Amino acid sequence: MSTVTIGFFPREQFSLAAESLQRIFDCTHIPFNLIVIDCNTPQVYWKQIEQVLAGRSNVKVISKDYYLMPNQSRNLVIQEFNSDDDFLCFIENDVLVEEGWLSYLIQACEECPADVAIPRIIEGRLGATKIHWDPNLGQVDSVQTTDGIKLQILPPTGDQQLDQGSHRRKLELSGEVHCQLYRRSVFDRVNPFDDVVYLDWIDSSMALHNSNISVVFEPKSVVHFWHPFPPELDDLNYFLKRWDLQQAAKELDQIQKKWNLAQMTADLFFVEERNRIAHLYDLREKLKVLIPQDKSFILVDEDFLNGNKIFEGFQTIPFTERNGQYWGVPTDDNMAIREFERLHQTGVYAIVFLWNAFWWLDYFTGFHDYLRQKFPYLLKNDCAIMFSLQ
Repeated sequence: MSTVTIGFFPREQFSLAAESLQRIFDCTHIPFNLIVIDCNTPQVYWKQIEQVLAGRSNVKVISKDYYLMPNQSRNLVIQEFNSDDDFLCFIENDVLVEEGWLSYLIQACEECPADVAIPRIIEGRLGATKIHWDPNLGQVDSVQTTDGIKLQILPPTGDQQLDQGSHRRKLELSGEVHCQLYRRSVFDRVNPFDDVVYLDWIDSSMALHNSNISVVFEPKSVVHFWHPFPPELDDLNYFLKRWDLQQAAKELDQIQKKWNLAQMTADLFFVEERNRIAHLYDLREKLKVLIPQDKSFILVDEDFLNGNKIFEGFQTIPFTERNGQYWGVPTDDNMAIREFERLHQTGVYAIVFLWNAFWWLDYFTGFHDYLRQKFPYLLKNDCAIMFSLQ
């Protein structure tokens, strides 16, 4: 029987780690060794992890008193994993595995055969169904440019949302790095994990492709990638270090040059989004100052933060609204103004647009002009725009 080490480490937070670890023990029915990276884990979460690990003999903990980025943790695991094991599986601490996940990956590598195996990744908690995959990362081709021949990354073919466990197949690019299984021999040929933070999935995919490492996608192996937002307050320092905008901007140019790419398939949008999410706590504090506790306000966020702790204690009304529920995007300016006035007449204190709905103000120009002409701004920044309706 093939032997395997699992390397477990943080991606952007720590609060899900104990649950993620417990799922690994509950849903893995073959022997394995486990390496856990503790890199300045907040004590509240490390105590939870220790409870899960208590009494288990197949565990090695590597502790550092400073934060490590995911690729740094991967390389540390590579240095330390059992020299007798045939496979090494990397899994980030916000991944929740399903039954038999690891057995399916090993089976795919051996039967295909392949050097790397990738599971079917579902975005969201257990019970969710949306496939998580980079829609721009499918295959590599050569293209003639004014600067000579370069590589271009093309989207995958087919509908990835149809990957429901029916067909195993080879991949040209390995894609998302949340959970991956590697043969030991891969690391004799290439180190897929360079000093890259934001674009780690593109860089490792190109490293494997450049070294002709065979990759198989095994949809019977299912894991869930879950990133609740905002992160817990104890996670914020690590979260913001992980999504440093200056570092991310530098990598866009760095990776394009490293792999001689005609253009990048990624941009800063995701990193900017993570930074806005991290600053939702600041938004909450501003709202507490600006909006009286007994007043309600209209929240334009396309149901983005429905039920989120950021708005606990506030009286929010979704926009558009039917029977207290989000109804959807207005069909035109007239509908937006009509629905707004209906709610305005109930005595709401303000209307708040979160960043994900800023496009409304560009698209529904008549509605935007109507608000600006009649109501003053209470708040205007990268996360939220608020008009006072008093």
